[in-house]
Amino acid sequence: MAFGNIYEHKNYRLLAIVPIAMLLISLLFISKIPLDSTLRGGISVQLVTNATINVQQLTSAVDSHIPGAQASVSISPGGVSVTIVTNSSLANAQQNLLNVYSLYSNYTNYAAKVAGYQNLLKSEPQNTTAQGALAAYQDNVTSTLAAMNTQTNDMMNTLAPLLKSKSYAFNSTNADSMTGVAQGAYTNASDTYENYVIGVLGQIIPYNSYTYQEITPTLGAFFLQQMQTVIIASFILVAIAVFFIFRTPIPSLSVVFGAGNDIIVALGAMGLFGIPLGVASIGGLLMLIGYSIDTDMLSAIRIIKRTEGTPAERAFSTMKTGITMTSAAIITFAILLIVSYLAFIPTYFEISSVVLFGLIADIFTTWFGNTVLVLWYKQRKEAR
Repeated sequence: MAFGNIYEHKNYRLLAIVPIAMLLISLLFISKIPLDSTLRGGISVQLVTNATINVQQLTSAVDSHIPGAQASVSISPGGVSVTIVTNSSLANAQQNLLNVYSLYSNYTNYAAKVAGYQNLLKSEPQNTTAQGALAAYQDNVTSTLAAMNTQTNDMMNTLAPLLKSKSYAFNSTNADSMTGVAQGAYTNASDTYENYVIGVLGQIIPYNSYTYQEITPTLGAFFLQQMQTVIIASFILVAIAVFFIFRTPIPSLSVVFGAGNDIIVALGAMGLFGIPLGVASIGGLLMLIGYSIDTDMLSAIRIIKRTEGTPAERAFSTMKTGITMTSAAIITFAILLIVSYLAFIPTYFEISSVVLFGLIADIFTTWFGNTVLVLWYKQRKEAR
């Protein structure tokens, strides 16, 4: 046995326990991953300023002046970006507004049905089926108007702190009236909160101009759903491409498992260390898929398609090459992580931390999991 070649040991298959254990442990922490403002909703303000910025002090000042802000601050060449969590009143009111819109859509449908059956009964007054349908749709109209009234009143109570002295009257039997008032109240409350936030930031730091962008919780949830779809689609495309190359299930599944395990371990580390999941970190996960596939394919192709030496020797030689590649990437992203942490750049910090955890996981997943499975498959095939 060549000294140091772990794949020539008779129990080398037990190495697969390591990535499987990492997978199971990571699953315990995935549910603890926090969402950043790009996915849970939030407000982003870009200030053009010439003032000297201390990121930590500015973050603390925003948190102390705006209740529940959970501020995130980053500096760019043109100024500073401040992100805060969506105001809870606005978030709840927006859900009420969406409910009002949904109920209004139902109302118009029921009202059209009522009008249709009323016209039918003018020509067929003895049509009992139409009479029953008309009564049912009239009940639906009544119950829908009542639900709209409840949602609108709840919304007004929720927005009361932001609407202040403004009062809104609406007709509880008129769907158009309730919808219009709900929309107007939400718009005014949103404008009031924007002026409040900008006023607070102006007291903390002088600025020349600003841009204000609100990401609602609903839009954040949509972003999250879309990102999940992108990641799933990426795995499907990768699986198809890998199967096309090997034409056999075992190597193909091992490559897909390697990428999936790296993603899960990275997500588990995010939950363990409280690293938020956002558009930036999801970008890091997509980068990780590409890197993981690269090392897994390197291992599988050399073991299955090369012929020099034994499969175990090829596996060990590939491992040395792969670990060198991964180590170089780990050093690069570790430097980025340190710099982004010290400079307080949240976007780079999220990306570098996600990729760094995934690369560390990739060492164990690829060389203790993927390579072990492919080598076992190759040895069994040669034995037959």
